[in-house]
Amino acid sequence: MMGRGTRDAGRVKTIALSSLHACPLALFALLLSLLGCGGLKLPELVVPTVTVSGTVYEALLLEDKPISGAWVTINGSMPAYTDSLGRFTVNVPVTDTSGQTIQVAVSVAKHGYLARLIEGVRINTAGSTELDTIYLVPAPNTSSLKGRVVDKTTGRGIPNAEVIFLGDLTIRVRTAADGSFLLSGIMPESGEFPVQARHPDFLTVFDLQTGRNYQTVVIRRGDENVNTVTLELYPLGTPARISGRVVNSETSEPVPNATVKLGSKQTTTDENGNFSIPDAPTGQQTLRVEHPQFLTFNETLLVNGDPLVVFLFAPGSLPSLPFTISGKVTLQGETNHSGVRVEARRKTDGLVVDVATTTIEGNYALWVPPGTYLIRASIEGFVSAEREVTVRKGVAVMNVDFTLARLEGSQ
Repeated sequence: MMGRGTRDAGRVKTIALSSLHACPLALFALLLSLLGCGGLKLPELVVPTVTVSGTVYEALLLEDKPISGAWVTINGSMPAYTDSLGRFTVNVPVTDTSGQTIQVAVSVAKHGYLARLIEGVRINTAGSTELDTIYLVPAPNTSSLKGRVVDKTTGRGIPNAEVIFLGDLTIRVRTAADGSFLLSGIMPESGEFPVQARHPDFLTVFDLQTGRNYQTVVIRRGDENVNTVTLELYPLGTPARISGRVVNSETSEPVPNATVKLGSKQTTTDENGNFSIPDAPTGQQTLRVEHPQFLTFNETLLVNGDPLVVFLFAPGSLPSLPFTISGKVTLQGETNHSGVRVEARRKTDGLVVDVATTTIEGNYALWVPPGTYLIRASIEGFVSAEREVTVRKGVAVMNVDFTLARLEGSQ
């Protein structure tokens, strides 16, 4: 037989549930009361970390000169600053501590020096790792920019987002755990410049109507305390204007009047093979391109706002794509940009898949199968640069550009 206390408790529970159903605000109030002093506590998400240490020195000196106060972040960690000996220690977030070796990205910056993004650095998740010495190139008479990359829908900082500054030199860094970043070595030291931001969970566009993939910032001569900016990114899945181009895989000539279908949206390429779809779906989407003279392209790929370059094949034997990655390398202070080695290393194992050398204009092209690669540009007398690129089946990645800074004292 059910006791009175049990019946009363059941009655109170029934009334409470019916009240919550009638008024959702009651549920919110109940949660607040449970989270109050002495109430229930929601468990905090604990992310494992491993210790990574290193030293930052000034480049091109006969003796190593430590750099103090340099800003360091690794794979979206909290930022650290080097001490008087140039030493830093960073607690790097990892998915587990099983002892596997993983690749991380290291960002280092300080006003008066050229910021560096070093990708593909290997660390062990079972214990501490000591990195090779990191050298920063002095950059006198330059400016710096600090800021945050945030989720436009929530205002929360986005860790490990790539920030790309497009001045006389292209400068790249990754954000820290709170979305903060520091870019140093900006040339010229004042003016208006475009800045881009990228993260695999967010769109690359800042304007959903136009598809603009950069934000203009005004730089005044000075350090990071003078110049600040907030970059707001839209999460993947947000509809946006998506643009692209359809070309003949054999000749690289544009294909006009091709039908382009992206999700439920459809358009036709113009006389130059270009297309644009407003309010297009983003994220993993099916892209279908049809033309009576070519085989149909139909692939599921990540649509994040980047321009899409689609190659169509003629019926019969399938020729190779003329290239899958292309871009331009500019050498600071030079008119002849030839001789730069550009290599594509597979991110998973570091294998060099293809190598190219730039022309006088600095142009290069690589052919690699679908996958994720680290593209590195290097030549004696200049600071090497590297960036991560993902190649999708049948779609070329263009405008993978670099600007290499001249090493101090090099002629």
